[in-house]
Amino acid sequence: MTITEFSRPAAHASSTRERILREASILFTQHGYFGTSTREIAGAVGIRQPSIFHHFDNKAAIAEELLEYGWGSTLSQLRQVAALDEPAEVRLYTFCRWAMVHVVTSPYQLVGLTDYNFLNSADGQHWLPRFEAITKYLRDIITNGVASGVFINEDPEFIRLMVVGSLNAHHRVKTMAPSETVELDAEKGADYILRAIMADSTRLDSVRNASLTLAGFVAS
Repeated sequence: MTITEFSRPAAHASSTRERILREASILFTQHGYFGTSTREIAGAVGIRQPSIFHHFDNKAAIAEELLEYGWGSTLSQLRQVAALDEPAEVRLYTFCRWAMVHVVTSPYQLVGLTDYNFLNSADGQHWLPRFEAITKYLRDIITNGVASGVFINEDPEFIRLMVVGSLNAHHRVKTMAPSETVELDAEKGADYILRAIMADSTRLDSVRNASLTLAGFVAS
């Protein structure tokens, strides 16, 4: 499987609505929101196109539900992590670990609707403030870490982009299929990110241990 291919879950009993969401999320990731039609979604699900509208008013309604699941929960979690009375490196590790579990255990592909062409469109623009809030919370944690000397002396926005890129790559490589090593993989991913940006990477074990003691941030 290449980095641009996506596995579909094994066939099992699920509602038509759920199948529409799953297949739409894959098509949005492969072809973009504007490159995907409801006819193509229906074909992937194995239903006729008019049947989609028994479950969703339009393509935008499908996107809305996927966004709420994927990024509404991400904003809520990041807001909680940012407010923790913990050092920046522990907060960032905690969020990265949670995010990697969240996207890999999700039944949907969650990166296909982060395209700014979609977010600046009539269908997606109401999500921009929430995406901007996610960006701000993450940037603020990183800025705090740089200012306190625990992260490398680099532009916080550059670090943020590298963190987001690593999280997205983890999602693409792991695809949608959960494994028995999801949480271990998430720890390895968070280790990788923090090791790259900590000024003193020999402290990584203590950062990981501090993060693992925080209740409520292990799984989505």
